[in-house]
Amino acid sequence: MIRVMICLAVLAIAAGCGKKGPPTLSSFEKPQAPSQLTAVHRDNEMKLFWNFPKDKEIVIHNFILLRSSGQEFRKIAEPARESRSFSDRDFSPGQGYQYKIAAQNHKGVFSSDSNIIAVTPGHVPEPPDNLLFRVGPNSLDLQWRGPAGGLYNVYKSREKGVYGLQPLNKTPLSSLFFSDALDLGKTVYYTIRSLTDSSIRDESLPSSEITVDPHGFMPSPPAGLRAVLSSDRTYLFWDEPAERWVTGFRIYRRLDGEDYRLIAETQIPAFIDHGSSARKRDYRIHAVGPFSEGTGAELTGIAPVGDNDQKP
Repeated sequence: MIRVMICLAVLAIAAGCGKKGPPTLSSFEKPQAPSQLTAVHRDNEMKLFWNFPKDKEIVIHNFILLRSSGQEFRKIAEPARESRSFSDRDFSPGQGYQYKIAAQNHKGVFSSDSNIIAVTPGHVPEPPDNLLFRVGPNSLDLQWRGPAGGLYNVYKSREKGVYGLQPLNKTPLSSLFFSDALDLGKTVYYTIRSLTDSSIRDESLPSSEITVDPHGFMPSPPAGLRAVLSSDRTYLFWDEPAERWVTGFRIYRRLDGEDYRLIAETQIPAFIDHGSSARKRDYRIHAVGPFSEGTGAELTGIAPVGDNDQKP
């Protein structure tokens, strides 16, 4: 009986060991190294960026960011494994630095180092001021004030006060103006930064922020308003508007002794009024923007056709 019990115990242990499978050393393998470490100097921050595969995050614990100012590299931060950027604020303009980054797995095993970058942050220029905008026929035109010979980056956002690192302009601007495509569906925000021609930008603090709300886009009054009369109708014509963002027109009519009343809307610069041709009347035409109508143009004192006939 005792022998039977011993045999059963041995079999149970053997079965349990079989479920565990062979031991693995994958948790002690060196993780993949971060890559493409880059830097941008913006006002009082050295912004560092790197790449690392999203699907490899699970095998690492964090990153180790190291910096050297001419001597050995020292750890300055341990960014979380989900991070791909870090802002270093402990540096001095004119001093040279080197940065590199590595990944660390859950067992404390480090990857190889990323590429090493060498930077020498300069003194940032003064920010631009007097930022203004004008809504053009087919663009939004920005202008600002800055020192002669300056360089500038233009930033745009749909969220007030929140801007990324990618400017609208492909290369730094030497001019004091910039034209952007109109955004007719939502309020947007702009700011400008000065910079140097260094490889890390050396960008200034931001300029004041401007808000561009399409609810405030007001078309100019229609030009060239004219009328052609017949016995039973009035043909109205006006010039095509310069603003490409005009969505249509509203026609108001005022009969003698009455107030203006909206009689029609049209998307073309023409309208035929089939009514009230026997009474003296005035017309007012308004161009309509994305949300609001602009100031109207008037054509007044239109008399019935019979009143204008020449008698022999």
